Amino acid sequence: MLEKCLVVDDHDMIRETIAIMAKSLGFKESITAVDGADAISKLFHHRPSLIITDLQMEPIDGLEMLRLIRSGRYGLPHDIPIIILTANASEHVIAQCIAFDVDAFLVKPVNRQSLQDRITQLSQQAKPKKTIEHYFSMYQQDPAKSTAFQVNGTVAFNDQDLKEFDMLLHGQKADTSQPLHAQTSPTPEASKPEEDDRKKFIKWQDRFTVGNEELDTSNKELLNIINDTYDLIVTHHEGHAFEDVSNRFQHYVKQHIFREEALLEERDYSRLKIHQDIHARLVKQADFLVLKCQADPSFYKTDFFKLLRFWWVKHVVQEDTKYKSVFSGEK
Repeated sequence: MLEKCLVVDDHDMIRETIAIMAKSLGFKESITAVDGADAISKLFHHRPSLIITDLQMEPIDGLEMLRLIRSGRYGLPHDIPIIILTANASEHVIAQCIAFDVDAFLVKPVNRQSLQDRITQLSQQAKPKKTIEHYFSMYQQDPAKSTAFQVNGTVAFNDQDLKEFDMLLHGQKADTSQPLHAQTSPTPEASKPEEDDRKKFIKWQDRFTVGNEELDTSNKELLNIINDTYDLIVTHHEGHAFEDVSNRFQHYVKQHIFREEALLEERDYSRLKIHQDIHARLVKQADFLVLKCQADPSFYKTDFFKLLRFWWVKHVVQEDTKYKSVFSGEK
């Protein structure tokens, strides 16, 4: 990762500043390019180990460069890690970048710490890439068909999921034997603050238990993440204040799902395959939204918070509690 860094931006000062930052963070060499066309040439001849690129450039912008690289055009290394710099990118453009497996986003203006955080993130867990054929097939299609609830053409939530999701978001009672509308607020704006040091969105209740103390403890951390996100929203925090809850959520997803599936497999849970399929969809959507929020932190207050609420209501309360009986008799 720390061999050569290619920095692409049509603004001289930004390009040179990031190149200097990259070297100060351990890269042996920083190469610069003024636009996507120049970057493709530099990538072909110099073979850097990481690309940091702006989006808005002429004649080839950052998105088109990403699409060309992932598609293996001109003999380019299609799996190279790519960080895209954003300032005011549209949700549509962000979705297209994610569809072509951008590794991370970084919001301008870039500082040394934020750049180090992204590089550390990629060095610890590189994002797996698909085949050149997969990306080339996408390249030949109209990328505008992507939506916020699709990842590489695969629907993360089906129409019925989204219908119930919308009902929950608007405070309506969904089709469930355990409605939460009496315990959760319809929206942060309409909620009355708790008589507490921290504003809470949902309080833990005994009916939320899944019958296993370890998993309950893990789910209580998810509840803390939801409440902390809600508190940040209603107290008008911005941007970087949300990164901590995002990191905690990613840790919860990774640790909780691995442990939950292992415990259910040990007990021959009859719905394990269904449960694993649900997990796969949720993880895909979580990965999508984490990147989306990196590109534009305003999505923490909307899409990210919606996903947290959906995860709690539709998965923990309505799905996870179905396996409570497999832990009967355990302390």
